[in-house]
Amino acid sequence: MHVFWGLSGKLVNVIATVLLGTAMSGLAVSTASAEPPSASPDSQDKGETMEAIVVTGSRISRRDYQSDSPIVTIDQSSLAAAGQPTLDRAIATLVSRLPQLRSPNLLLEGDECILGLMGMHVAQGRDFPLFFYGQKYGLSIVEAPSAALSFLIFGAGVVPLKVAMLAIWFAGIAFYFLAFARVLGTARSFWTTLALVLMPAWAATSMKAWSGYITAFSVTAVAFYLMTRNGTTRSVPWPVVGVLTGIIYFSQPLWLPSLLPIVLFFLGSDRKLSNWLAYGSGILSVMLVVTGIQRFWSASSVESWIGPRAGNRHPLASVPWLLNQTRVNLTGSYYFGTAVQTGRFTTTVAYLWLGVLGLATVMQAYRMLTRRCLVWSHLLFASICLTLLANWVLLDWRDPRYVLALNVPLVFLAGVEFFDLTDRYRVPIRRWAAALAVVLTLEAVSMSEFANYSYLWWTNTRDSPSETQSIRKVIGYMRSRGVTHAVTMNALLQWPITFYSRETVIARWKPDRDRYPAYVNEVDRALNNGETVAIVGYVGYTYGLERMVSDPAAIVNVDGKYFVYIGADRDLLRKAGFEFPG
Repeated sequence: MHVFWGLSGKLVNVIATVLLGTAMSGLAVSTASAEPPSASPDSQDKGETMEAIVVTGSRISRRDYQSDSPIVTIDQSSLAAAGQPTLDRAIATLVSRLPQLRSPNLLLEGDECILGLMGMHVAQGRDFPLFFYGQKYGLSIVEAPSAALSFLIFGAGVVPLKVAMLAIWFAGIAFYFLAFARVLGTARSFWTTLALVLMPAWAATSMKAWSGYITAFSVTAVAFYLMTRNGTTRSVPWPVVGVLTGIIYFSQPLWLPSLLPIVLFFLGSDRKLSNWLAYGSGILSVMLVVTGIQRFWSASSVESWIGPRAGNRHPLASVPWLLNQTRVNLTGSYYFGTAVQTGRFTTTVAYLWLGVLGLATVMQAYRMLTRRCLVWSHLLFASICLTLLANWVLLDWRDPRYVLALNVPLVFLAGVEFFDLTDRYRVPIRRWAAALAVVLTLEAVSMSEFANYSYLWWTNTRDSPSETQSIRKVIGYMRSRGVTHAVTMNALLQWPITFYSRETVIARWKPDRDRYPAYVNEVDRALNNGETVAIVGYVGYTYGLERMVSDPAAIVNVDGKYFVYIGADRDLLRKAGFEFPG
């Protein structure tokens, strides 16, 4: 793991300069591709039927946006030149996240630790979970094996898990770049994708091992690519796109509204029933396979988490909360439904993207009134609107991650409108590159602020013990006292204890059912056998434990963050609210 930490602090401090240099190299991809090439003869013929509508995009005559398939036609040499942009984006992706990976505040959330434990079990050959532990959704067939592979190479740990998730996310970035290279041209797609890479909304979430969110992000990107890759709707492999749609549904169904307008447009362009049937058959095949696995292979799995309740009981009253949910999502700084502290640049960039969303709404109205249609602008805006509408109508809980799916169409909608503007007014490359450089600079500085990102109510300085050091002190103290089992007074804390200890200390929470029943059973077995069990929790959240124990001084404070009490028994735990079978 020294390869991750050997990079100098100076590199992190000048992150904006590095990333801007990376961005500027995108201009070398292809100067010609900055102006989208002309469309294929087939699309030109179809363009003749749209004379009644003025389709904007450039003062140079281009029929690409006028065809049934709104695709910019580029040759194979332009796509072959995508290798260097891919390397540049990979460097920007990793370097921009170094402040987080090097931060003393780096600590996995409970959900991330669950995925980490799943990866450990896969690597050890003990399990191959279909879904996130304790759920019937949150497909894990991509994220858990990826974590397992990273653990086998680097060893189980925080950074290997983060890097594994980032690799999946970056695969999605690569496919989005290829998809929109057909829409915008290679160089322009590079710039727009780089803005997505540096977007604060994805600063931390691109490495979050949540239940299927990153899988949904990348699979959606592959579906986009398959629909745009050949410049014609006739060559779309609809059964494959259907399979991908089914995977998205089981990963995180909240991503489907962002894909729906694109799918419907391409399906409707050919007006062939066979395409609809092929697409539907792909979805149905995934449904049947997953349902069969759930019934015959995973029938014994325990469902302890059913997700948010469907339906919004207060639609009008929740509109301000929906707007705030969108804003917090754009900051990328939250823990479940709660916003956490952000830096000045992160806040600025979040409001910048919120302003872009507002301007895009005005532009849609302008285009409809003046009949200056730009197909991809309308499609991407529809993706954003459907994502927000689905979240507003279908869910009552305003968790910012539920609207993560709007971030991709928002960035590429900005790219489509921005380059349409530069084409219409023939803005020189140097000028629009300078404008983009300002945005990328703000985003890059925002990424460096995520060194202070913490979902807890404290923030560490460089001189204080890091989160990893503190939780390892907790584990080390228990191990020094011969303790291998613990209970936690606070929800989700059982997962970091178990993961950071590499399962040398097994922990459970208060309910007698949890996402991984084996841990609950193991701690209960230790209690039944009279083995020493510890109580662990956050300082300040003891819930009266000091009044329940005979010696309150035996409650040990660790770095002012955690407390540990050695010697719990069933009677004490029942008083503290713990449940036991029977």
